[in-house]
Amino acid sequence: MIRAELSRKIACPECDLLLDRPVVLRSQTAHCPRCGSRLFNCRHNSVERSLALALAGLILLFPANLFPILSLQILGLHQQQTIFSSAMGLYGDDLGIVALAVLLFAIVVPACKLLLLAYVSAALQFSRPWPALPLAMRYYQHLDEWAMLEVYLIAVLVAIVKLIDIATVHPGVGLYSLAGLILISTLSSTMLDRDLYWHLIDARRGEPQHV
Repeated sequence: MIRAELSRKIACPECDLLLDRPVVLRSQTAHCPRCGSRLFNCRHNSVERSLALALAGLILLFPANLFPILSLQILGLHQQQTIFSSAMGLYGDDLGIVALAVLLFAIVVPACKLLLLAYVSAALQFSRPWPALPLAMRYYQHLDEWAMLEVYLIAVLVAIVKLIDIATVHPGVGLYSLAGLILISTLSSTMLDRDLYWHLIDARRGEPQHV
């Protein structure tokens, strides 16, 4: 009874005003009447789109990490760089903390973020009460703030500008895949209706699990 009553309430994330949950139609946004901050908005087919984007991002992870980002040619020497090899190069130059940051925020965190989004979206899309859905959603929201592929791409572009005067630089398949991965990751964060996800997760928790 109490849980059902609370499910019809929403608290403003800025001023903590407790409100009756408004009915929001497609593409509409609900705002707090006291402070004016955004409460939530309704995104059409959020679960389906988020699942599709998560799967597309997981596919792009492989070429973005396995294929060269840059190919350099200088004085007859040819060298190719991937995200992992650039991190190992930083480690070899005694920049272990920077190398660890590149590995975490350019490879590990984006991969975990997409895996969690795919897991939660698939469970909601196919109406499966899979285990640890609230925990997976909570971790996804935390990781969404730490995925920094954009920063890495900017660093690559700066390196291209600096190296183009002293070497022949060729962008590789990994660079284009990385750009596509950043676009998909940004879209997945934009398309995700967090309020809808949490309500669906709460509904799945109350369903009996079938073996």
